[in-house]
Amino acid sequence: MTVALALTWDGARWPVRTLPLTARAFLDAKPQAAPIPSSLTISQLFAADQIREIRICWVPRLKGGDDVLSDSFQIPGGKRMGFHPVKTIRFDDILGVIYRRR
Repeated sequence: MTVALALTWDGARWPVRTLPLTARAFLDAKPQAAPIPSSLTISQLFAADQIREIRICWVPRLKGGDDVLSDSFQIPGGKRMGFHPVKTIRFDDILGVIYRRR
């Protein structure tokens, strides 16, 4: 499964509808991409080892507050999951990054 999100530098969600068309197309490039899930759902998907690719548009803003993806979660075996960047694309001041499992 692929998760596609727009995030600020501090990990808060950013509305995808405010991104340029090219950045929105980058996030929609995978037909099996899940609709934007809640932080709890993302944590559960990671814990169940269901996420293989993450597409993120990093928006150069700081939002702050409680609406950030900072909930911790435990995965089987207590090990970290290895994701590595495989592609980066610039959309003006937005950075699109594709991360895949190692």
